[in-house]
Amino acid sequence: MVVVHLPQGSYEGGTQGDVNCYHGIPYAQPFERFKSPKPVTKASTSSGVQDATKFGPICPQNASRLEPHVYGRWPAPPNGGHPDESDCCVLSVYQPESAAQKSGQKLPVIVYMHGGAWQTGSSEINWYTGTALARDGNCVVVTINYRVGILGYMYHQGKDLACGTEDHILALEFVRTHIELFGGDPSNITAAGQSAGAYNTQLLLDLRPDLFERAIIMSSPANMAFTVENGNKIAEAVKSSLPSGQTPQTASVTELLQAQASASVKVGGLAQFAPVIADGKPPGGRHTVKDAASRKDIWVTWMQHDGSAFAALAGGFETKASDELSIKITDDVFKNPSIELAQRLAKAGHKVGTLEHQWTPEGFKLGATHCLDLPLILGDAEAWKLSPMRGKASNEEWDRRGSAVRRAFGQFARTGEVPEVLEGTEIKSIS
Repeated sequence: MVVVHLPQGSYEGGTQGDVNCYHGIPYAQPFERFKSPKPVTKASTSSGVQDATKFGPICPQNASRLEPHVYGRWPAPPNGGHPDESDCCVLSVYQPESAAQKSGQKLPVIVYMHGGAWQTGSSEINWYTGTALARDGNCVVVTINYRVGILGYMYHQGKDLACGTEDHILALEFVRTHIELFGGDPSNITAAGQSAGAYNTQLLLDLRPDLFERAIIMSSPANMAFTVENGNKIAEAVKSSLPSGQTPQTASVTELLQAQASASVKVGGLAQFAPVIADGKPPGGRHTVKDAASRKDIWVTWMQHDGSAFAALAGGFETKASDELSIKITDDVFKNPSIELAQRLAKAGHKVGTLEHQWTPEGFKLGATHCLDLPLILGDAEAWKLSPMRGKASNEEWDRRGSAVRRAFGQFARTGEVPEVLEGTEIKSIS
């Protein structure tokens, strides 16, 4: 039995190999719809030792559009927690046994923020377990849940930050305050995320850079700026899609999700719910570094064929990485914007490195597509076994390549240095 004692209460976790896993730990009190999250307190949690061996609640959501082409499951996420609107602000912690020994040496911390176009995803499903990353990277890994879709990112006039963004900030404040009790170093936190989670990380570099020392930004739609006009447009589409007499505040969760799906079709585009950027300028690099304490180590990455998964939404299973639309989406939405983000951040004074993932599993037409880096970092063979991304590559090959990526993540979290050689990738430094 492994138990961690936090000020809000005690939690019993499980063990996988030499990594202790704690799931469903709340970082916010239960909340009302569209309300800002409040820090969790002892009074807001149950008494006694809480069971943290099973996944916690996930934010209610529709299925990911990429599941048929990338994830390979339809319609529900695998082995995840149950949907719960008011209790989904939870996180999971993966603690190497070396961190649990309380020897005095604290391990670096990686806080991972999942993607999903701000409409899907959760830390409480087995695609995103951090066991292997904690083991191979020798770091404490935290994966955070946050509100998505209408519940997290529908625009409300007069509200500066989306609920989902507020969730990110509170989760990182929780980690900063409590991670030492898991053997993590609160002065060495790396914020990491992929796709929408990468954009969230990019945004936090402007909003709350005090919450972390390093950042890994993976396949961000880095030049996107979701304006107030965009936010109002999707909000009105949601309202017009609800049953007569219902509002976003009064509708059931089922009605909200149905309205979200309808509104997404009406508005179109790759993203319909996102953090609103009032001035219309993409985040990242807004503040010039003033001293060593505010200078971040940042690693910006993208996939060689990021756009092919999205091209497949239009072209179906016959889509190839070499198709013109695949290349255009890769260049316009991910690759070139990521390079421009890296340049902005470097110009602001940060230390920045870039990486392009180029490995394509044999037999997978979409190439090094969006999300293909995820099985190299998170989850395990069982979690990803139905994914088309696996191609004909063996579990051994996936693990060999994944181990190299996970060690590189750990090295970066520990020292801030981007490795010079990483199998199956191309690295070039901008600093």
